[in-house]
Amino acid sequence: MVDVSATSVDLGAWADTYHLSFPVMHDDWSLAQEWSIPGTPAQHLIGKGGEILLVNTRISTAQIEEALAE
Repeated sequence: MVDVSATSVDLGAWADTYHLSFPVMHDDWSLAQEWSIPGTPAQHLIGKGGEILLVNTRISTAQIEEALAE
C-alpha cells in the first residue's frame, strides 16, 4: 500500500516508477520519534528482508537501484 495523501503524492509516483510492492509513507513524526531521528528531512534505505542499509543520510538513485537489484 502506498500512502498518497496530499503531503506524499510524489512518493506514490516514485514507488510506481520503481514498481515497489512494499509500503512507502510520509512520516508524521511517529517514526522519527520511534527511531530517535533529530530532524528532517531524513532518508533511510531498508533492503529486502527488512535489513537497514542506510540511516539518516542522503540516498542516491544508484544506491536505491543497487538495493532493489540485490
